[in-house]
Amino acid sequence: MPELPEVITIRNDLKKEILGKKIAGVWAQDKSKEKELNPAVIGTKIVGVGNRAKLLILKLSSQQYIAIHLNMTGVLLFNSADPYVRVSLKFNDVSTLNFSDTRMFGFLKLWSEQELKAYVSRYGKSVLDASLNGSKFAEILKKTNTGIKNALLDQKLISGVGNIYTNDALYLSDINPKKKTREITNKEYEALFKSLKEILLEGIKNRGSSIDRYKDIYGRQGSQQNFFRVYGKAGKKCGKCDTKIVFEKVQGRGTFYCPTCQS
Repeated sequence: MPELPEVITIRNDLKKEILGKKIAGVWAQDKSKEKELNPAVIGTKIVGVGNRAKLLILKLSSQQYIAIHLNMTGVLLFNSADPYVRVSLKFNDVSTLNFSDTRMFGFLKLWSEQELKAYVSRYGKSVLDASLNGSKFAEILKKTNTGIKNALLDQKLISGVGNIYTNDALYLSDINPKKKTREITNKEYEALFKSLKEILLEGIKNRGSSIDRYKDIYGRQGSQQNFFRVYGKAGKKCGKCDTKIVFEKVQGRGTFYCPTCQS
């Protein structure tokens, strides 16, 4: 599933390619969606490209929004297509943005400002938000009493972080993924907050992790998978000690950690 680094990579590329363009038409595999979108968006201009956590947001000159969530297997392709394209946005310069999804878990929807606000209100702050620091981060997570990994994946608490980057951030800060949120010290929370920022910014620099279907809007893979600390490394030696990395399911999610460093 695309996480924050992948979404930000896509957002930044979309700003370069479609900001300021007019929508000339919409094709959709679902003809009812095509009928819904076409009259509402034809002739409108893309006046903003942003995101809230994993949600991509295209602001239209009509004061409506195209909201796109890639979920597990969605991709956006600029001027290219694959067999799984569900919706195509066609622009006045003949360029095209295609929303493709093999399993149809993601979505592309037209929302009013009120609908958008209602949806994003479910999300907590991102670790990369300037208004969030280590102490506020700790305060949010201490309100729960669950395993720290489970808490980090709860988008209502902290948004944008998924399974891949959580594994590596917990490893960098020497915190066991099963440790309870209220058992973690303020010093550990500061280290975890710092590690999460480091991992997410590194992921953005490397244009995301391509371990499944993720690719950027040009069809290129990211390279963050070449820099994983523990994710996908079960049975290999820890980079800090000689202990082998362990894999187990924690709250139903595949979890990798060093049983010595993260005891």
